[in-house]
Amino acid sequence: MVTNDPMVIANVVTCSAIALRLMFFRKPGAHHEYWASWLAYMLVLAYGSIPFRYFFDHYDHTNWASLAINLVIAAAVFRSKGNVAIILAVLRPKKSH
Repeated sequence: MVTNDPMVIANVVTCSAIALRLMFFRKPGAHHEYWASWLAYMLVLAYGSIPFRYFFDHYDHTNWASLAINLVIAAAVFRSKGNVAIILAVLRPKKSH
């Protein structure tokens, strides 16, 4: 287990925070969108694998670019309170009447 590389530790903590925030998203009374649920599930699997790989000593290094991207994604996830549909709503074209 790499304990002396601060970038690895920061990336593991960031990925753990993203996975946990997505796992505990709940919006009572909201309309359920299947594509957003599946996307959130895939993101939890992807980001949740990083801490497990770290704790089982299969995660050796990271680079600043992946850490920066993960920090931006973490900021978006926490800003949207874990709602993947809100994160991707920015990418949808606006409807003109």
